[in-house]
Amino acid sequence: MIYSTGMQVVREVAAQGGFSKAAVKLGVSGAAVSKQVKSIEQNLGLVLFHRTTRTVRLTEAGGRLVEALNRSNEEFSDLLEQLSEGQDRPSGRLRVSAPMAFGEKFLVSPIAEYASLYPEVMVDIEFNDKRVNLIEEDYDLVIRIGSLDDSGLIAKKLCDLSLYLCASPKFIEEHGIPAEPADLRALPFVCYRDSSTGFNLSYKSPNGIQRSLSTKPVIYANSLEMLVESSLRGLGYAQLPSFAIRRHLENGDLIQLLSNYACLPEISMYALYADRRFLPLKVRKLIDLLSTHFQSAQ
Repeated sequence: MIYSTGMQVVREVAAQGGFSKAAVKLGVSGAAVSKQVKSIEQNLGLVLFHRTTRTVRLTEAGGRLVEALNRSNEEFSDLLEQLSEGQDRPSGRLRVSAPMAFGEKFLVSPIAEYASLYPEVMVDIEFNDKRVNLIEEDYDLVIRIGSLDDSGLIAKKLCDLSLYLCASPKFIEEHGIPAEPADLRALPFVCYRDSSTGFNLSYKSPNGIQRSLSTKPVIYANSLEMLVESSLRGLGYAQLPSFAIRRHLENGDLIQLLSNYACLPEISMYALYADRRFLPLKVRKLIDLLSTHFQSAQ
């Protein structure tokens, strides 16, 4: 199998960094190269290359396979057996990117649980708010909250996230309880810095009409912890995700405002990955665990 035409094609695509260049080198059509690679992937039940309009990159499994092509038949067979076992139980390296503030507070526990359940997986988690290129930066999975760009990636919704307007008893004692959204205009607002709506507050009225109003920010930060703490201290009212304040609402440290109005935008949490074909078990298991964890926490 090492010396089959299909494996030669896989090796050449990896060497040339693309299907078209490999086709020229091999003296065949691009369609023939693509067909050979897809056939090998189908036979192995693995994705060997991540393809985009700009790049073709080896997956972890693809890189290991190409490297093993230069070894003995026995070593190559051992690798194929390992890759096959990886489809029955999670193994290998799992590289994940997630938002900083959210990840440090809410992903630490489920990811630690995952690592405990699957010790043969080496979890490489990076909490960072920067936009990453999943394929070019070699991530297996990216966690995102909010609206998604049309990136060509596969998006699996993990859960919907409710936003609540809330304030502390101290704030309400000083400013009173707003009866309608317009009452919020003159009140101090704790604002999330990276919001696409800026200083405006968007909402949906009980009859379904969407509106927005300008606010008066007193704290402007990209830290969820900062916003929650500022709200608890009565510095301003805030629009916060339910998962971050559930305990504070239950014990009365925060009180929901205008509960008959829905906060906008409606947001969700997503897991993004590159290819729906032969999704590695290590990735699928983490997606399943996160989905179960956050849906049960709603």
